[in-house]
Parts: sequence; structure tokens; C-alpha cells
Amino acid sequence: MTAAPHPSPEAWLKQEATAASLWSRLSTGAGALAAVATIVLFALLARCIADWVGGRMPPVATLWYVVPVLVLIRSVFLALKDWAGAKAGLAVRRRVRGRLLERLAQLGPLRAGIGNDGQLSTTVLEQVDALDAYYARYLPQTRLAAIVPLLIAAAVAPRSWLAAVIFLVTAPLIPLFMVLVGRGAAAASERQAVALGVRGGRFLDLLRGAPTLRLLGRAETGERWITHASEEYRKRTMGVLRLAFLSSAVLELFSSIAIAMVALYLGLSLLDWFHWGHYGEDMWLEDALFILMLAPEFYMPLRQLGAEYHSRAQAIGAAQAIMRVEAVPGQWRPAVASVRWPQPVGGIRLEFDAVTLRYPDGRIGIEAVSFVLNPGERVALVGESGAGKSSLLNLVLGFAAPNEGRILANGLNLTTLERASWWRVLAWMGQRPEWFRGSLRENLTLGAEGYDDTALATVLRQAGLGGLLASLPDGLDTVLGEGGRGLSGGQLQRLALARALLRDAPLWLLDEPTAQLDADTSAALRAELARASQGRSVLLATHDRAHLEWVDRVLVLEQGRLVEQGAPQSLLARADSRLCRLFRELEDGA
Repeated sequence: MTAAPHPSPEAWLKQEATAASLWSRLSTGAGALAAVATIVLFALLARCIADWVGGRMPPVATLWYVVPVLVLIRSVFLALKDWAGAKAGLAVRRRVRGRLLERLAQLGPLRAGIGNDGQLSTTVLEQVDALDAYYARYLPQTRLAAIVPLLIAAAVAPRSWLAAVIFLVTAPLIPLFMVLVGRGAAAASERQAVALGVRGGRFLDLLRGAPTLRLLGRAETGERWITHASEEYRKRTMGVLRLAFLSSAVLELFSSIAIAMVALYLGLSLLDWFHWGHYGEDMWLEDALFILMLAPEFYMPLRQLGAEYHSRAQAIGAAQAIMRVEAVPGQWRPAVASVRWPQPVGGIRLEFDAVTLRYPDGRIGIEAVSFVLNPGERVALVGESGAGKSSLLNLVLGFAAPNEGRILANGLNLTTLERASWWRVLAWMGQRPEWFRGSLRENLTLGAEGYDDTALATVLRQAGLGGLLASLPDGLDTVLGEGGRGLSGGQLQRLALARALLRDAPLWLLDEPTAQLDADTSAALRAELARASQGRSVLLATHDRAHLEWVDRVLVLEQGRLVEQGAPQSLLARADSRLCRLFRELEDGA
């Protein structure tokens, strides 16, 4: 069974328009009604002006009541058109952004395969915002560009069929040249969208590495890159704007020529030099004024469509960036009736039964891996980079689902579990713990409620942060992050350990928890992990031989396969074991 082809960016944009179809139709309808009000208004104005020129006094009611009411009605419909368009853009952006955030949450650490955090944040923020003009203005305008000229041509035809013919013949020239010129703008906008994502990622990397650059004396290198990237981005932006303004200038030129042709025809008819194209011998002043006033209105929707054509180009570029994120298949595939993890929870028995994970690009994460993690057992996953340690942890976390085999947790198939309920029995520690600007209490609880200050202080002391808590001026309410108190790498890892202790989760997943720490801090944290993890099921991915002192069993992975397992002491005692060979290779590489 072949996978369905991905839609083109244009088809994707039209598909997403269903989220705002009501608002979009309302915007189109309001624009069409504004055009009808304009036709009636210009018909009355043409009659009044013709009466004045002919020496007759126009009706007072028309001047003082009807015309102002029509102007007000036209303004209300135009305002309604803009308001409904804005609501359409908001509805689509809200839906797409929510879907992107949900997809990134589903992917978890697998999102690194589609871009760094800077690129992804650019996609979620700037690229989604770039869709607004397409749905708010361009899409309704495409319909109005077809409806309004036909309404005006129908109003003009009873007064002069030749003027209506001139309108209808010259009208297709404007979209034609709009497309020809707009192709260059579309290509430039797509390149601009890609460049913006790349620069966003590089800029985030520079921000994260700014302290290291300063320590190495290379801060000026980062500043020069930012200056160069900003200047290049400015030039690219001006290039896109130049193409957009060129497109608008071409449309203005051809619409002006068409209006001039109509004006010339009407002028010659009024001078009695031209007696063809209208019904009768003479062209009446009222008819000529009505047609001449409507001529700019006939081309206005087409000119506005041309002016908004760059919005389409921007939206196509943004759609490509968004589709790259959405094209990554969701790895977590819960059953239709997802099973909630039973409460309360005792120990966790985790069983891998011939599990194989293949990524969408064809890479093998793990292949035919089978083992059992018993309740209270602490197991280390050891292997070179790319051996499958992170893939295995992603499977347990629920960010990936096996292509073959099954994973059982206390007898329940992991892919049938409701992920939120499964996460409640997990604790996670990675190489770089996440933290944010907020109080120590907020960083520790991560939004969870029901913990009193005594419980929070207890887990902080158990994690080795009792001294830090005592030194903080506002205790648990001390603000961390920008403008507040900073934490060292070791303190951040202890904070992650305190989070795990606070959750009291029976299953801990640890991914190189001491990889970024110095020797003394790493040794202290290892001791705390050994003490705090007693009685819990632990899966620890590590390159550090010292961690093997406190685990019960070691699983050795090579190229996604489980090649050896056993007690660490017995494996290290054998010089021919895969574990010994692996550590020799790691030491030689270091």
C-alpha cells in the first residue's frame, strides 16, 4: 500500500481554508454588497451632476439623505469585509499553530530530525503569522476579483455595450501580468522563508553559546556573523519588496491604460465624433459620467488582488515550512479506545519483545531488541553514539512506536496506553535539563499543584540543593533565569533530580545525566542518583564507566542490536566482552 502523496503548498493552503470558510464567505459577501452600494451611489451621483449641468436642481432628498446613507452603507460593508477577513486569518492561524504545537509535543526529542529549536520556533511564530494576509485579504479578494467586475459590467452594459466590452477584454490582462511578475516574487519569498528559518536557528545557537564564546574570546566572531546575517537578510527583504512593488506598478500601468481607453471613447462620444457602441445617436452625459466613475471601480478588485499577490507568495513559502513539520509521521499510534494507566501504581515491569524501530527516512533505531526490566531493577544502556540508546528511551517515553514487536508495561501494550496517564509514572533526566524564567517553586513543580513547602524543601535537600535553598533570599519564591538567580550545570541536574523525587515515579529514564558536568560534580551526582533511585526501575543511557558501579545490569547496543547483557562486574571482568572493548574504544577515541 503506497502512501498518499503530499499536497502541493497551494492545495494545502486551500485545504486549510475550510477552518475559516464562514468568515471568508462573509468577507466576500460584504465586499460584493459594498460594490452594489457603490454602483447605486454612482448612478445617483451621475444623475445629480447631469441635472446640475443641464440647469436642473437635483432632488433635495437624494442629496441630503439617500447619498449619505449609501456612503454609510458602503463604508459599513467595507469595514465588515475587513473584519470578517481578519477573523478568517485568525481562525486558520489558531488552528495551524495549535496543530504544530501538538505535533512537536508528540515528536518530543525526535523533533531534532526536522530542525533545531530556532528553526521550529520561527515556523510556529513567523511562518504561521505569514498565513494571515493570505486568508484575511488575498483569498476573499480572488472571489471579489471575479464577482465585482461582472457586477459593474452588467450595470454598464445597458448604457454602453462597447464600454462593457472594453472592460471585459482588458480585465484578463491584469491577472496575466500579475502571474508573470508574481512568479519571481513567489520564488523570492520561498527563499526568504528558508533563510529566515536557518538564521533563526543559528541565532538561537549563538545565544545559547554566548557565555562559552566569551570565555574563549570569540564573542566578536558571533557579533560579526550576526551583523553579516542581518545585512544579508535586509538585502533579501528589499529584493522581495522590489519585486512586489514592480508587480503593483505593472498592474497600475495596465489599469490606467484601460481607464484611459474608456475615457477616450466616452469623450469622443460626448463630442459627437463617435456614434458607435451605445444605444442611440447621442451619448448622454449621465451615462458617460456613470461609466467613467465606475471604470476605476471595475479595475480596483483586480489591482487589489495584484497588490495582495505577494501575500500568496509569502503564504506558499510559509506553507512549505509548516508542511515539513507536519510531514513527519506521528510515531505514537494509540488505539481508538486508549487505555489509562491504572492507579495507584506499584513497581514497573517493562518488557521489550523483539522490538524494531525504523525512522521515516529509513534509518534503523533499534532492531529485534528483547529484554525485561524488572521492578526495582536498575539497567544501564551502553553503546557508541548512534547505537540506539536514545531510540530505546524514546520508545519508552512514547515519542516513538515500534514498527515490529511490542513493549509491555505491567502487561499493558505501551502503544494502547493514553500517553498522559503513562507519563505520570515516569521521571526523566537528560543532559540539559529544561528551566525557564520563574520562581524556584515553579521550576520544581512545573505547574503541578498540591505540594506544600515542606515537601518541596525535602526533595531539594535529598537532591543536594539544601544549601542553595538556604542561601536564596526569597527561598522557594526566588526568581531564576533572566533578571534573577542563575544556576550552574550541576545545580540544574540536581533540580532535575528533585523533580523526579517530587513525582515519586516508579520508573526513571536517565539520558547521560552527568555528561556535561566536571569530575567532582559528576561523582557527587552519581552518588545521589545511586541513593535516590533505590527501589525504582531505572533505564540509564550512558558512556560513563563510573555509572556501572551502582546499576544491576548492563545492556550493550551496537548498531541498534542488543549484543550483550549481564551484571556489570562480570562483564568487566572478561577482557573479551563487548563492554570492555567498547570502553577501550571510547578511551582511545578520547
